[in-house]
Formats: sequence, structure tokens, C-alpha cells
Amino acid sequence: MFQGHTGSRRDMLRRVISIAAVTPVLAACDLLNREPLPPPPPDPLTPLHAATVALAARYDAAIAASPQLAATLTPLRDTHLTHAKALAAVMRPAPPSGSPEPAPSAQTGTVRQAEQAGHQEAVEACLTAPPYRAVLLAEIAAARACHLEVLPRD
Repeated sequence: MFQGHTGSRRDMLRRVISIAAVTPVLAACDLLNREPLPPPPPDPLTPLHAATVALAARYDAAIAASPQLAATLTPLRDTHLTHAKALAAVMRPAPPSGSPEPAPSAQTGTVRQAEQAGHQEAVEACLTAPPYRAVLLAEIAAARACHLEVLPRD
């Protein structure tokens, strides 16, 4: 009688171990059959971030074309790079990293026009952003307004 009792314990233990071993495999099969989740939508700040990176590249081109303006333009370019990093830090999902397209023109007048457009874009983003992002966007808009005062007029 004792031996039969031991055999049933062993059988029960084998069944429990078998179930425990098979359960994760079956669960994995269910996971593999699911449709993949769609990628998250781009962050609303994606266009502003891309424009900020492109504006910094435009400054690089202007500095290369007019080295005599490097002392004036370099701090402005560096501010845009800092803004791009700050925007990337709050964006979900984070923006792709990579080099921007080369600036189409290196003339200072074109930089001024791009800065004006960037200022307007930052103001609009600030006005439509949720409150937790408005301060950052207001600071970017204010910096761009100051850049317009510093940039040489053609």
C-alpha cells in the first residue's frame, strides 16, 4: 500500500512538472500569433525639432561661407543645437538621430529668413502646446527673436 501511494506521488509530481514545462511554451505560441503593435505616432514637436536641426546646419553653412561672421553666428548656431537637444529630451518617441540635410544656401540673408520662419514656428508651437511644454517652447521662441536682433541685415 505504501508503494502504491509513493507511485501516485511520483505520477502527480511528473504531471505537475510537465504542466509547468509546457505552459510557457503554449503562452509563447500565443504571443507569436498576435499582430504586431503599430508604431507610436510621431511626437507633435517632430517638425519643430527637424527645423531646429536644419537651422543649425544653415548656420554652419553661413559660417563656412562668411568666416568673418563666425564670432556672431557661432553662438546662435550653438543655441539651436542646445534647443534641439532639449526638444529631443521631451519628445516621445525620441526623434531619429542623424545629420540634417545640407543647407541650400549659406547667405546671411537666407539665415535671417530661416530664423524668422523658425521664430514664427516656435511661437505657434508654444501657443498650441500643452502647459508642460510651453515654457521650453517660449524660451526657444524668445531666443529666436533675440537672434533676429543680432543677425546682420543685408
